[in-house]
Amino acid sequence: FIAGIAWSADIVIAMRFVQGVGAAMTAPAALSSISRIFTEPGERSRALGTWGGITALGGVVGAVLSGVITQLASWRWVFFLTVPVTVLALLLAPRLVPESRAPSKPRLDVVGAALVTLGIGTAVFTLLDKGQRSWTSPFVLTGLAVAGLLIVAFVLWEKQRTNPMVPLSIFRNRNRVVGVVASVIFGSILSTYFFTTTQYMQTVLGFTPLRTGVAYLPLGLIILVSFPLVSFVVARIGIRPVMPTGLAAGMLGLILLSRISVDGTYAGDVLPGMCLIAFAAACGFVTFTIAGVDGTTEENAGIASGILNAGGQIGSALGLATLVSIAVSVLASELAQGVNRSQALVDGFSKAYTVGAGLLLVGAVIAASFLTRRTTVTESAPMM
Repeated sequence: FIAGIAWSADIVIAMRFVQGVGAAMTAPAALSSISRIFTEPGERSRALGTWGGITALGGVVGAVLSGVITQLASWRWVFFLTVPVTVLALLLAPRLVPESRAPSKPRLDVVGAALVTLGIGTAVFTLLDKGQRSWTSPFVLTGLAVAGLLIVAFVLWEKQRTNPMVPLSIFRNRNRVVGVVASVIFGSILSTYFFTTTQYMQTVLGFTPLRTGVAYLPLGLIILVSFPLVSFVVARIGIRPVMPTGLAAGMLGLILLSRISVDGTYAGDVLPGMCLIAFAAACGFVTFTIAGVDGTTEENAGIASGILNAGGQIGSALGLATLVSIAVSVLASELAQGVNRSQALVDGFSKAYTVGAGLLLVGAVIAASFLTRRTTVTESAPMM
């Protein structure tokens, strides 16, 4: 609500931070509840798959509605309309969600939280502020080195704590590790896809916010149709064939998008890649969710869920910062050479899509190589 009545950009950013804190608290709790309520393997996979599919669909619906609302009313209503949904959730949650408590009250790991936040924040700031600097410039190298040292310090700190914020034992399950890694990669791609594709449609193709929002409808429709089918297939054959298939589909989608042109069209340049990205999202969110909480118990399901959710958010921030930085570098270089601005933009977006396709290829190879054949409900899941 406060973001909707914000009187400056700083207030909007601050309230978005508060929203992020709320999401960080809600998503792990929701996944943990699903893991606790559905203990039978088949039911649990279907429930987790449904959660993952609805999560993907929600992101698309949000993008579509945001464009429509911004065009017809004001961007402020994008924030106002979340208020009744939140109030409804607050009223229904105590009635529908069973109570659960940890056997012991965990202590807040202030040092660990500070180290990991500063590490990720430093990396994002460095990449966002890179601008036209070279990747080997002192600014970039120093920033990334500091970020790396902070993350290493975080790992060392967590290893010596009795009750760490992130128990490193959670990563002994191979499927969980693959789920988190794939979530990081796909999160980085999806955030970049929405940003660059929106910019292409509005800046190069001349779409209005309303038309841009409507242009994403096929993405939502394909996800809506695909995720029940993906959940059904996963229940029959498991996540091992499905996750790499989804990542490979996303890779092909980005390859198609990398061929965009200044004189392109929505049907010819945007839609084919969008359809593949939508199928990839349906496969991805279903399988990442199942893999990320594989083999968890009531005691550690919340932690695994939190790590999975954090992985996607971290990937989104780092991926957007990195790939957009690459696009900006191409844009600046070509503008300096006298290239038309629209052409330079398209070339920058194309480069970002190409690099993103490479990342998805890496993710597909990792998933195909390291996922185990079965997911489990107890802690007896296959270990690394």
